[in-house]
Amino acid sequence: MQNEGIREDVGITRTLIELHRYYLQGNKFDEGDLIFYRINYRLVALFGITKEEAQSFHAAYHRDFPRTISEGYCDICDAIVKFIPIIYGSLGRERKSLEIAQNEGKLIIANLDCNAIKEGVKIPLYGCKICKTSLPRYGTMP
Repeated sequence: MQNEGIREDVGITRTLIELHRYYLQGNKFDEGDLIFYRINYRLVALFGITKEEAQSFHAAYHRDFPRTISEGYCDICDAIVKFIPIIYGSLGRERKSLEIAQNEGKLIIANLDCNAIKEGVKIPLYGCKICKTSLPRYGTMP
């Protein structure tokens, strides 16, 4: 029985490494709250553990690999600022929680203009946490 617990811990650790690699592939130095919680939710779904247990495993992982939140230069603020993800579109059930996160300065919900998202147009992935201006130099999506 004790070996099963050890195997599960190893499996969770291995999964944490893979989830971080997947979610941070575009910017390995930016694990903001949105990604942190998304990884926790995946642990819950994959291993059938509680949210608290997932958070505990994830926190233990970050004792060895500290979370980093990216910063960049904002021309509007004329300063180095933390940048936050821009979310384009959302499901109705996610909208309320995304709006709460936006109000707390954790993300920006973009106005989804049909003309903005089309082939060949690059849209910014991040915005300034202070003024909410998009920061395309730190990542775009084709």
